[in-house]
Amino acid sequence: MADLAATDEPPMPDLTGRTLGDFRLLRKIGEGGMGQVYLARQLSLKREVALKILRRDLADTDTARKRFQAEAEAVARISHPNITQVYAVGEADGLRFMALEYVYGRNLRHYLDRKGPPDVPVALAIMKQVAAALQKAGELGIVHRDIKPENILLTRKVEVKVTDFGLSRYLAGQEKALSLTQSGMTLGTPLYMSPEQVQGKAVDHRSDLYSFGVTCYHLLAGFPPFSGGTAFEVAAKHVQDEPEPLSAVRPDLPPELAAVVERLMRKRPADRYQTGKDVFRDLTRIQKGERTAPTGIGAVPLPSSALGPMKLQVSLSGEAVDEVTVAPASGKAAPPSPANRLPWRIAAAVGVLALGVLGWFGSRWTHPAKSTPVRPAVVGLPNFRPPGPVTTARERQLRAALTVTPPGPPQALAALDLGLLHLAEHRLNDADEAFAELKAMALGGADFPIPPAALARFGFGLVLSHRDQPEESNAALLAAIGLLPKAKESRPEVDKFFFDHPAFAQAVSSAVARNADTLDALRKKMPNGLDWLRSPSGVLSRPR
Repeated sequence: MADLAATDEPPMPDLTGRTLGDFRLLRKIGEGGMGQVYLARQLSLKREVALKILRRDLADTDTARKRFQAEAEAVARISHPNITQVYAVGEADGLRFMALEYVYGRNLRHYLDRKGPPDVPVALAIMKQVAAALQKAGELGIVHRDIKPENILLTRKVEVKVTDFGLSRYLAGQEKALSLTQSGMTLGTPLYMSPEQVQGKAVDHRSDLYSFGVTCYHLLAGFPPFSGGTAFEVAAKHVQDEPEPLSAVRPDLPPELAAVVERLMRKRPADRYQTGKDVFRDLTRIQKGERTAPTGIGAVPLPSSALGPMKLQVSLSGEAVDEVTVAPASGKAAPPSPANRLPWRIAAAVGVLALGVLGWFGSRWTHPAKSTPVRPAVVGLPNFRPPGPVTTARERQLRAALTVTPPGPPQALAALDLGLLHLAEHRLNDADEAFAELKAMALGGADFPIPPAALARFGFGLVLSHRDQPEESNAALLAAIGLLPKAKESRPEVDKFFFDHPAFAQAVSSAVARNADTLDALRKKMPNGLDWLRSPSGVLSRPR
């Protein structure tokens, strides 16, 4: 959700497991200044959605209600594959909510924090899709006003969805416009705001293009172009300072790509790209390996007299190539008369023949120049693979512990920790193998109150959750819960095991909370530990 000003109001309670109208809340996936976002299931259509819930105290204010309604209306007007779709707006139990398309993946900020700047083909694929989304919004007179990495969602196939139109406003007539800012207050995120937005001036779709340029700079450089100790300091730099050239930060980038980003970030709106379509066109040319030509307003072709010397390549044998420099004419030259054409033609033929002979002799005593390889065109979304796994010292330590025989509690814990380590690195096949090794161990008693088979089932459920297979994950988690000791006197020991292994407990909590039915089953098995499992503060909230 949009990062708005902090509030002194107490945090909203976790509503996981509740039903609001047609929507069952499965787990909380985000929280911001205006409320919370949940993964929910729409019961009537049996599909998962992102449900945004407005804070109760804001729901009582006219401005917040209008802003919330404006976002829904703005997104509902746009039908585009790179923009999240709105399904419904409603109110239940005194809570106002909005149901949006749920995107499996992560936002661009999380992607950059985890993997750093992507390769050029991947970056071009992302940039083109955002440009297409901004073009569609601009055609409808909608300004997003908060384009930033957090509001660009990525699937695992590098499909882009622009989300969170919470600050958007219409430009199609004053009767449709909503003024949702207070006096002296500018909405947006300072790291990515346009100069006119910082100054509180009127903005149009070109403001979004500037913010998109700053986002592209972050995407390619790995950090935003401006930073500072305060939000005001950062905002002032957007108005006064020029960023370090992207070509200096990333000299390996195609110069044309750096030029596109720099043009997007020009201070004056008239000097930027004027439409997302122009940006998309230039990015497509770069993607195909072509040199970009100026597009949009202000793209005036240069006269021939302004061109520098041109090089004419002459080849006779197909191997040796000579270059003749031809200076452009300063004015119009009179064409030669028919009587003078024959001598000129003969002289030209002799000159070409002489150049060819010289080139042939030169190739006998000198090495031929190396040809410059042509970059192959990149069409569509690239098939990219993450780098191979790196064996860390922690992994080597855990694998060494597994070799000790006969297996006991330390080996079972090593298998559990190894599976969690692979899970965190998204090495899902390796995690499955570690949990399978845990399942084969036969342990029990006070030293190990949870059977390894139950722990392995939890692990399999975690892997399936990461594979975006919610039904299979829920089945594995319910099976794991069913394997927990049923005696009441065993519950404290079970709770203690989760308390003593917080990484495992919170991984289970995240997976279990995806389904309210699984959550209810765990509530019955662990009445004392459930609230701790769902708490983001972890061990600090452990019951004493």
